[in-house]
Amino acid sequence: MLKLLGRGATLCDDLSRREVLRAGGMSLFGLAMPGLLSRNTVPAAESTDVPQLGDATQLFVDLRRVEKLDNVKHVFHAAQKHSANPVLRKQKAWEPLYGTWGTVLFDADEKIFKAWYGGYGRPTGIDKPGWQKDRHVLCYATSQDGVVWDRPELGLHAVAGSTKNNVVVGDEHHEGMAHWETVLKDSAESDPQRRYKAISWSSYDWDGPRSGIYTMTSPDGLRWTHTPEPIFRFHPRPGTKDYGPVGDAQSLMIDPLRRRYVAYLRTLPHRAMSESSDFVHWTPPKTCLPAQPGESSNMVYQHMGFVYGDQYLGLLTYFNRDPKDALCTVRLLSSRDGDQWERPTDEPFIGVSDIGEPDRFLNMVTGGPPTRVGDKLYIYYRTLAVRHGPFEGKDDPARQYPGGLSLATLRVDGFASLGASYDGGIVTTKPFRFTRKSLRVNVKSDFGKLTVEALDEQRTPIAGFTQTDCVPVRVDSIDQAVSWKEQPDLRLLAGRVIRLRFHLENARIYSYRIV
Repeated sequence: MLKLLGRGATLCDDLSRREVLRAGGMSLFGLAMPGLLSRNTVPAAESTDVPQLGDATQLFVDLRRVEKLDNVKHVFHAAQKHSANPVLRKQKAWEPLYGTWGTVLFDADEKIFKAWYGGYGRPTGIDKPGWQKDRHVLCYATSQDGVVWDRPELGLHAVAGSTKNNVVVGDEHHEGMAHWETVLKDSAESDPQRRYKAISWSSYDWDGPRSGIYTMTSPDGLRWTHTPEPIFRFHPRPGTKDYGPVGDAQSLMIDPLRRRYVAYLRTLPHRAMSESSDFVHWTPPKTCLPAQPGESSNMVYQHMGFVYGDQYLGLLTYFNRDPKDALCTVRLLSSRDGDQWERPTDEPFIGVSDIGEPDRFLNMVTGGPPTRVGDKLYIYYRTLAVRHGPFEGKDDPARQYPGGLSLATLRVDGFASLGASYDGGIVTTKPFRFTRKSLRVNVKSDFGKLTVEALDEQRTPIAGFTQTDCVPVRVDSIDQAVSWKEQPDLRLLAGRVIRLRFHLENARIYSYRIV
């Protein structure tokens, strides 16, 4: 059964339904090197107020709602790559052999996956720095399973003299100099003519004021209306209120938590953001993901964000500009407000592969959030076997080595975990209130056990909810209920300020929530 998140929902609402949610294998890339957190480690405070938690999933990525860890390892997990990668690759004459950009999302109304991705049109006839030799088009494909793709003949735009193709933006638009890196369906939009929204970079006026970031809207994802002027300009006009300078490598997020649209932008060497309540008027860009000391040019290359539970996660294309090891990899990002982003780990979330693989040197983010399929998250990314310029060697992209859109999978909530061996470990949360009743955990304890106790404001175990009262959890499950001998759930504690203390023995926990 498939389900798409609307603007008022969050990615992991209603986990027990085991449905596909819109958010974004062959080999497990492995885990980040686990760091043993010492006793009394306390992450930075989120707030002095006691929050009231709804039923949103609480992850262990930034640890801001964890008070104390004892003998516990914090591990970040890499996504697994699909054996069919790239799952969306060149089949038609107008599709590029040398990779592509794009977005993959799941449409709950039509119960299919949809992809928008780059293709080629007519030659530009221009041979100078900064200009493409071939014009771009935007292609469209659909899939029942997210792996095998169909290309419908839409008849909307001519390519090579024929309209028998799957092109939804032709090469006549901006002289084919645009690339649309994010296309999203806005389920909360009241105007059906603006149901789909997209953001693009165009360089058709490379040296002038009309190069920059544009938006477009559509009723069906096929027929598009474009803004006549850039929202953010590559060359702001002197004496005007133009926003810029802003380059390419953009993305778009629909934020249901704060009811807004967010554009993530390139302002070298940093990443910036701008927000809008109507997809028309935008705020001045501000830095949201700064380059760190020693990071120059476009090392913090591209990023995108999405809502997960009551927080935000994101993916970063990180360009290591070391001539001896010039790799593009995908890393995990975290944010509590969608404005300021943190890098919880430097380990690749989707790293490159070894000799002979389609992602030998380069993996990059796409524009769509993860999609839930059963117990997994589907995450789409861009794949190439060659290095990014200016570090090409014999793998020069001009040789047209193949690439495309690839698929990686991850356990639901499986971005990070807290675990302990048989000597035991303890995770204590910060205090919170709640109004729900059932404590659910995403845990792997089938060869060990997890027990949970509830603490009062003085950190004293509450009678009936102590560790010895808890029925041990010995399962591998993304959604396991926790109970106590005399209490099936936490309903008696609803409204009180409590902490939870998780006891782990040869077990790891990925998340918890109260529903």
